[in-house]
Amino acid sequence: MTRTAGWLAPVVVLGVVLTGCGGSSPAARPGTSPSPSASSSAVIGPSAPAFASTSAGSPRDVISKPDFLIDANAMCSAVDAQLQALPAPTDDAAMRVYVTGVLRIMPVYLSHAQTLVARTAERAQLEKNWLIPERADYDAFKPAGQALLQALDAHDDAAVQAAVSDLSAVPDHSDVVQAYLNGYGLPSCAHIDKS
Repeated sequence: MTRTAGWLAPVVVLGVVLTGCGGSSPAARPGTSPSPSASSSAVIGPSAPAFASTSAGSPRDVISKPDFLIDANAMCSAVDAQLQALPAPTDDAAMRVYVTGVLRIMPVYLSHAQTLVARTAERAQLEKNWLIPERADYDAFKPAGQALLQALDAHDDAAVQAAVSDLSAVPDHSDVVQAYLNGYGLPSCAHIDKS
């Protein structure tokens, strides 16, 4: 199954639409030109999601499940807000911004989640059911996302289509992860896979 219900869906849908419209680069469409501010190195918002920790101690200290749920849901809410703030990829410039944003936000999210999970007594369970599948999905997305950005920058329609095809083949663990996170008490984190 492909990840079309989660954070990747807008890119796959736009790729299909652009393919049907006869091109994906602004240079291929009359009356449009590439936006100089929409390069693949564009930065959107802060580089790390902000969240307030309610737990005392160092990262090596084990925190209670209620404290973990508060911290993780707060972190996930911040990440989800950043993902939701990305523009819908309705054209090449917006697609660049969207993919660049996902490539910037997801590793920070996974890093923060790993740090929080490392402090819980249920670390192995959370890693197995949340972080490992989430990281695998992102790791599969990353090279195709980077290839898409390069193809967009080169105005190479065939490479754009190939990257979109690769993106549509990204593994999808979102349903399983979302169900697990909702059941565990992490609805804000589950929403990242739903949105």
